[in-house]
Amino acid sequence: MEQIINNPDRRSVVAIGNFDGVHKGHQLVFSKTLEIAATENLNSVALTFSPHPRNFFNTDCPVKLITDDDYKCSLIKSLGIEKVFFQKFDYDFASLDCEQFVEYLKDTFSCKAIVCGENFRFGKKAMYGTDELSSECKRNEMSLFVVKIDKSVNSSAIRSLISEGKPSEAAELLGRPYSISSTVFYGKQLGTKIGFPTMNQKLFPGSIIPKFGVYAGFVDIDEKTYKAIVNIGYRPTVNSDVSDIDAETHIFDFSGDLYGKTVRTYITDFIREERKFNDPTELSEQIKQDCRFVIENDLCNRKYMQNQQ
Repeated sequence: MEQIINNPDRRSVVAIGNFDGVHKGHQLVFSKTLEIAATENLNSVALTFSPHPRNFFNTDCPVKLITDDDYKCSLIKSLGIEKVFFQKFDYDFASLDCEQFVEYLKDTFSCKAIVCGENFRFGKKAMYGTDELSSECKRNEMSLFVVKIDKSVNSSAIRSLISEGKPSEAAELLGRPYSISSTVFYGKQLGTKIGFPTMNQKLFPGSIIPKFGVYAGFVDIDEKTYKAIVNIGYRPTVNSDVSDIDAETHIFDFSGDLYGKTVRTYITDFIREERKFNDPTELSEQIKQDCRFVIENDLCNRKYMQNQQ
C-alpha cells in the first residue's frame, strides 16, 4: 500500500474503484488503464478505498470481503499497474462534491485521465456518477474512460458463490480460484495422530466465509504447488465453538514444518459438507474417502493449478 507523490513532470491515468476481489470486470478496467498509460506515456495508478465504503457507513452489517488490502494490492500490481493507493475513507472524503473530487485527483496524482466502471458512484450519498464526472473532467481538460462490465461479473455475486460452496463458479468470475493466506498455527494435532497431518489457518478478519465443508484445492509452498484437501469450518468432531472457524488443509505428498509461515491456500471444488464424526477412526476413514475422491476425479489438476506452476 503506497503513498503517491504528485509528480507534475509525468502525469497519471487513475483507475478508480473498490476492486474487492480484483475480478474479471476489474481486470478490464486495469487493462484499459494500462492501454492509456502506454499510449500517452502516463503513470498508471489504481485508487481504492479503506475501509470499504459500505463498511464505513454500515458497521452493524459489514460487507464480507473477498480480498484483504495486501492481497488486493498484490493482485493489482501483478496486472501491471505501477502504483496502488488506498485512500482512507471517512466522512470528509465521502462528502466531497464532484468539483472537489476532481481537484483531489489532480492535486494528488497529477491526473490527466480517469478509468472506472459504468456503475461507479461517489460523493455524499453516492449522488454523483459517470455523467457528472464526465462534465467535470471536460471542464478540467481531463479524459474519462468508462468501461462496460458484464453485469453478472460483480463482487456481490462472487461473495454469494463462495458462501454457497460454489468455488469453481466463483473462480470463473474471479479469473483465479478463491484463496486464503495467513500464518500457519498449532492446532490440536488430531490430524497427525490419525495419519493425516493438517495445516491450520485463520481467515482474515472481515473475510467472506466459504460454506462449511471439505474442498479440493492446492497450496503454494516455497514456489512449489501441492494438491490438497481443505476443511473450512469449526471442526465439530473435536470442537463445539461454532465461532471458532479455521481452514485445516491436508497437503498431498508433502512433509515439512510450516508453523509460523504464511501460506496461500486455494479452494477449487466443494466435496461435502462438514459434519461431526463419532470418533477419530471414523473421521480418518472419511478423510481417506475424500482424498480418494479428489484423486479419482482429478479435481486438483485443473487449469488454475496448472497456471500457478
